[in-house]
Amino acid sequence: MVEEGEFLNRIRGLLKIYPRGLTISEISQRLKCNRNSVAKYLEILQISGTVEMQQMGAAKVFYISQRVPISSLLGFTKEGIMVLSSDGRIIQINERFCRMFDLDAGSVSGMSYETLSEEILQAFSFRTYISSDSESEHTAVLTFCKYDWCRYFKVKYIKTVFDDGRSGLTVIVEDVTLETEMEERLRMSEARYRGIVEDQTELICRYNKDGIITFANGAFCRLFQMNPTELITHSIFEYLMPDAAFQLRDGMNSCSPFSPVFEVEFELIPPAGGLRWYHWVNRALSDENGALIEFQGVGRDINDRKHTELELLIKSHAMDSSIVPIGLVSLEGCMTYVNRAFLDLWGYNDINDVIGLPFEHFSKRNEPSFSEIIGNNPGIRKKEGHTTDITGMKRDGSPIHATVTISGVYDQTNEPICLIAYFYDVTHWVRMLRELEIKDTAIAYSYEGMAIISPEDVIMYANPSFKRIFSRVPDGSFENRSIEWGMSFYPQIIGSLPDIRAALNEKGNYTRVFTDIDEKGACLVMQLHLSRVFDKNGSVLCTLISVLDITNQKAIEESLALMVDQLEGTVEQIGDPTFIISRDRMVVAWNEAMEILTGIRKRDVIGSLRYSEIIRNVSPSLPVLVDLFDLSPKDLIQQYPHVSRVGNSFYAEAFIADFQDGKGTYVWAKASPIVDTSGKVIGYIQNIKDMTNWKRAVESVSNRILS
Repeated sequence: MVEEGEFLNRIRGLLKIYPRGLTISEISQRLKCNRNSVAKYLEILQISGTVEMQQMGAAKVFYISQRVPISSLLGFTKEGIMVLSSDGRIIQINERFCRMFDLDAGSVSGMSYETLSEEILQAFSFRTYISSDSESEHTAVLTFCKYDWCRYFKVKYIKTVFDDGRSGLTVIVEDVTLETEMEERLRMSEARYRGIVEDQTELICRYNKDGIITFANGAFCRLFQMNPTELITHSIFEYLMPDAAFQLRDGMNSCSPFSPVFEVEFELIPPAGGLRWYHWVNRALSDENGALIEFQGVGRDINDRKHTELELLIKSHAMDSSIVPIGLVSLEGCMTYVNRAFLDLWGYNDINDVIGLPFEHFSKRNEPSFSEIIGNNPGIRKKEGHTTDITGMKRDGSPIHATVTISGVYDQTNEPICLIAYFYDVTHWVRMLRELEIKDTAIAYSYEGMAIISPEDVIMYANPSFKRIFSRVPDGSFENRSIEWGMSFYPQIIGSLPDIRAALNEKGNYTRVFTDIDEKGACLVMQLHLSRVFDKNGSVLCTLISVLDITNQKAIEESLALMVDQLEGTVEQIGDPTFIISRDRMVVAWNEAMEILTGIRKRDVIGSLRYSEIIRNVSPSLPVLVDLFDLSPKDLIQQYPHVSRVGNSFYAEAFIADFQDGKGTYVWAKASPIVDTSGKVIGYIQNIKDMTNWKRAVESVSNRILS
């Protein structure tokens, strides 16, 4: 039995052979199949758009559709095209459409049209035309506005049928902004022309193809000091500079019945002397056959405007070239102009990315709004200006601190028309001040005593810790006093000042530990360090003093040293091999029995971290239990099943075959943590007992019992 897909291919192939078409009966005869089946498959092909049908009398003639797939045309048309499925998904979209509405084809393809921007959804009525039952084509002209600009588009909505029979909607967009604006300009020019003719306040004249003046109004005659009766003896080109004459001739040659109007701006040469700028709107006049017979020109004096434009151009260039970031802000708080320095400051490349943004866009939300700045500072309205600090984010997300000076811009009637803002990047200074504040705070709250001495040996600054350590000096009297006066309360230090100065002059620094008696009669131990600070020229800027009260530290060190001596003495009294490691795995005790057992002398292992390697080199089977305290119970059981744990101690037995001249030795090992008075682990101790005699005695008794 022929499959459905194969039968459809056979029908398509047959219709390609007969491009003029075949009826259902003809197809049925040629394919030798049932007529109803042919009709069913033709209906499928017709729905998919592959086949088209034409009614010829009572017969229906079917032929291959000559339509080109829309996907083949998307990249070769100047119109923007977007194809939507019946459920609103964007099936296809061309690059032209994306450029029109600032979209990314890769991001929107396959997405619902509802994910498009609010401006696009408001401009296009996608839902209305997708849900419409009408199969006819719809055309509309819409206005698309964004920020402070508008564009005009001619849109066609076409119901579409896809190859698989599903329906959809094709949207074709043509940008008619230029045509619309040109039409608007033409209407304005015509309105201007009618107004000029009615009141005749501007220059009006007519001239033929050779430039001979055939008509001129009174204003034209007065300007050029001519009598209306002598018009035909003068040419319009007599009063034009060569460049202006070229513009006029070029405009005349470009005119046609379909484009009869052209505008030019040039300077005229009145007989009274002096050049004046005029804006001319010229229209070609045709006879009933469409042949050009003459031109009519309406000239308006724009000399003041030209000079104003020149001044504005100079001022605009000056603003654009300024190294100070400048922005013009409307009274509603939106940016209307920024110079290049502004774009560089905030990290923008194109002025169009900034125009229309609110002023608040360049500051944090918790800072005063634009309306609050204007309302709370009447000086802006009074031309006095106002300066404020803002904290914002550049386009790349980096923070920026700026000082902004805002002042008003006023018209001739002293009414404000906009505001001008000058921005100064103070990020570096704010960062420096913040760093200085942090450093000052850190120094002030440092536990280490710190002081700064000027090159004249006067104490410029002393933090609270410095004053606390040197408590004999009267409180609050350190600053602006000589160092000799401050140290005079400490005989041990004041006596060393000559040595301190000599060391500073020679090496630039000095360190020493001083011992003295504090005001309560207790021992006071201080570590004093002085260092010189130089500028880039090598001159002394100041001398830094740092001092630490190490009285408690010294006491602890002495106690620890005593404790270590006592511990070593105790370990030496233990008859079994014993060694102790600190919390950081350094050997602190290694008794004589351990030396005999391993053959390693105490002086070769004390202070070493390699005790495990040393022991295993002597005998790999000798257990080292002090390394197991960092293991979890699970890892301990899995890796060392022969090790027992009782409380906080580890126990293990082992037979060392190479001890006692190869006879072997049974040993029993125990490792325990060493804790201080607060319960903190400060080290570990391991004992190793020779259990050979006991083990062999037990074996002998067992053998007797068995025998």
